[in-house]
Amino acid sequence: MARALIPTLVSLALSFAAAAQDGAPADAPKGPPPTPVKVAAAREESLAPRRKVFGELRAQRRTPVAAEEAGIVRELLVGDGTRVRAGAPIARLDGARLDLELRILEANAAVARALRVERELGPARYARDLGLRKRAAAEGGTNPRELADAESDLAAAAALVTQAQAAIAVIEQQAALLAERRKDLEIVAPFDGVVIRRFAEAGAWIAGGGAVVELVDSSPLEAWFDVPQEMFAVAQRLATSASQGDGAPELRALEIQATTGVRVAATGIRVVPEIDAQTRTFHAIAVVRDDPANLAAGLALNAFVPQGPAAPYTLVPKDALVYQGVNTSVFVVRNGVAIPTPVRVAFPVGDDVALEAGAVAAGDTVVVEGNERLIPGSAVAPIAASTEAKK
Repeated sequence: MARALIPTLVSLALSFAAAAQDGAPADAPKGPPPTPVKVAAAREESLAPRRKVFGELRAQRRTPVAAEEAGIVRELLVGDGTRVRAGAPIARLDGARLDLELRILEANAAVARALRVERELGPARYARDLGLRKRAAAEGGTNPRELADAESDLAAAAALVTQAQAAIAVIEQQAALLAERRKDLEIVAPFDGVVIRRFAEAGAWIAGGGAVVELVDSSPLEAWFDVPQEMFAVAQRLATSASQGDGAPELRALEIQATTGVRVAATGIRVVPEIDAQTRTFHAIAVVRDDPANLAAGLALNAFVPQGPAAPYTLVPKDALVYQGVNTSVFVVRNGVAIPTPVRVAFPVGDDVALEAGAVAAGDTVVVEGNERLIPGSAVAPIAASTEAKK
């Protein structure tokens, strides 16, 4: 009985499988759906070619803060990275010796004042004696020598008073100097800045003129570039044009980037008119107006300086670039398929990059968002930037 049912069950299973295949829709998807990506159109602009130069950010003011007095550091009030205001205390030195010298001077001053009071009595006494001798001389009761001696005694007494007053003045000046030296035991910041290095700790001995910390003023920063001597005339023209202000076209065309990817805006250019004999370069300096919180002294920079006559370049957004080791490419959309196309970047232009002549032409559609997850030949569903912006 069981053996008779087996052929029947097999035929029923085959019938159901055939029915399921016959009922499947003809347009059923055979693979993954197209990947939605954001795209933009490559465009062509006439631009002056730009040459890449290298530099770094530097602080306008950077100095070791030194102690004017020698002494032991009793308090170090800052650490590496501490922001300080001009006049804020940085460290305090031991003042016990100066305090002792000041007390000694105060005692000497008291002695000198008492001596002055004593000597101030002398001129009055000698003046009375001189008057008596003059009256006696008028009556013939003395001789000219005694009268002359009395006059000399009076002059000597007056000189001793002057000497006592001068001694007091000297002691007072010495005390004022010690008081000033006592103030110098508190080392203060000469300007607003950030402590980047400490040269001493509490308990250390600092010689007069010895550095306690190094202070950097990072607002504003300056961008220093080593520029080849062949570009000296170009840099001079750029500096002259930049003196007109931020609106100068040449200054807007200057592209400066930090190695961190942050764009750096310059408010002016200065050129040091001296060529280094070994490197054959000169210094060009740009004042940076960006928020120093995004930048730091010592950060490496790349600058792209416009030079030469304008030429047509194909521009694509920076986001369209895909980096694979030393190779760079963009995904060009053709017939709904993303095709990787190798490119070579000539120079950046704001949020775009200018490409050297190659496979990407003006009007081509390039992927600017979602390209990191594409593989060659991926089917894509393009979304224009303007369409996404409206959403």
